[in-house]
Amino acid sequence: MSSEDIFDCILRLEETHIQQGFDEGYEAGLVSGREDARHLGLKLGFETGELLGFYKGCSSLWNSPALLAHLSPQLHKHLHDFQALLDKFPMMDPEDETKDEIKDGLRVKFNIICASLGVPKKQLVYKGYPNPSSNLDF
Repeated sequence: MSSEDIFDCILRLEETHIQQGFDEGYEAGLVSGREDARHLGLKLGFETGELLGFYKGCSSLWNSPALLAHLSPQLHKHLHDFQALLDKFPMMDPEDETKDEIKDGLRVKFNIICASLGVPKKQLVYKGYPNPSSNLDF
C-alpha cells in the first residue's frame, strides 16, 4: 500500500464525515423549521381570527336596526362594504393571497366608520390582544 492510498482514505473519511454531518444537520433543520413554522402559523392564525371576530362584532352592532335608522346613506354604504369584506375573507383557505389585501381594506373601512360615527378609535380597541411584554410562547 502506497502513502498516496493512505492519504486518499483519510481525505475520503473526512469528506464522508462532513457529508454525514451536513445530512444530519439538514434533517434536524427541517424538523426544527417545520415546528417553528407551525408555531408562527398558529400565532398568526389566532391573531387574524381575533381581529376578524372583533370586526364582526362591531359590524353586528353597527348594522342593528336601531342604529341604522339614524345613519346617513354614505355611512350605510361603508357599513355594507365593511360587511362585504368580512364575508369575502377566505377563512378556510390560509394560502389565499387576497387575505392581506382584504385585511387592509377592513382596517381602512373600520377607521372610516369610526370617524363617521364620531367614536374615537381608541374607544373601540379590542382589549384581548396579548401584551407584547408578556413573553407568551406560541
